[in-house]
Amino acid sequence: MKFIKALTLILLTVCFTNCTIKESIVFSEDGSGSYLLNYDMTEFMSKMKSEMGGGSSSSGDKVMDTTIVFKDIMEKFKDSVAALPEEKRLAMEAVKDMYMKMNMNEAAGVFDFGIGMNFKSIADLKDMGEKIKKVQSLNAQKDQVDAMKGSPLGKFMSPENNGFSYDYSETSFSRTTTLPADWDSSKFDLDENSESDKDKEFMEYFENASYIVEYTFPKKIKSYSIDNAELSNGDKTITYKVSWLDFVKNPKVLDVNLTFANE
Repeated sequence: MKFIKALTLILLTVCFTNCTIKESIVFSEDGSGSYLLNYDMTEFMSKMKSEMGGGSSSSGDKVMDTTIVFKDIMEKFKDSVAALPEEKRLAMEAVKDMYMKMNMNEAAGVFDFGIGMNFKSIADLKDMGEKIKKVQSLNAQKDQVDAMKGSPLGKFMSPENNGFSYDYSETSFSRTTTLPADWDSSKFDLDENSESDKDKEFMEYFENASYIVEYTFPKKIKSYSIDNAELSNGDKTITYKVSWLDFVKNPKVLDVNLTFANE
């Protein structure tokens, strides 16, 4: 099934490259809106072309700009979906209301990939963390990914055992992360005195990666709990950024509580 093969390649790339991740939500007056988790791997593309000696000829450069709606794929390839292993078939069923967008231009050194959903209410985002994991579970090379988790690179892959949820009302909004009781951030540490070139290489690989959060509301934001956040769009949009390494060690750094102005 071409769709599954393409998804496998993209998800492996996301797992094993440094990038900027942006989580964005835009709310409408009626509580509906759009959610997008976007991976910008332009820096990786640039580094890859440089390491390969300047890139390929223009005739061989790939260009892709497309949006894949899971519901449409499930209908078009329903026989193939039905033949998938139960785990992957159930994963596709769980994310049928979501979409995946890809934009790649090798000549321009552009590559970004996003997972999104248009929602009717905040209730649709209740299990968004789980839905993202379901999309990632579609990876046909899961054994290879699992094997990497014991390596230095595996330490810096996105944490899988935490969940996050949103709460939205007329007066406030919050993003809350739930960590397992046995969460130990020290497991992500590398020995500062390590002479391992591989350890140092992986640390350098991810040290410039970041996670950006941007939420837009129909009301002005009165107060917020993030120190380095910025307001824009008439104080209706809040944006903040954390380093990827800080996020991996403590996913709660993305949590925020905010209140709206009484207009």
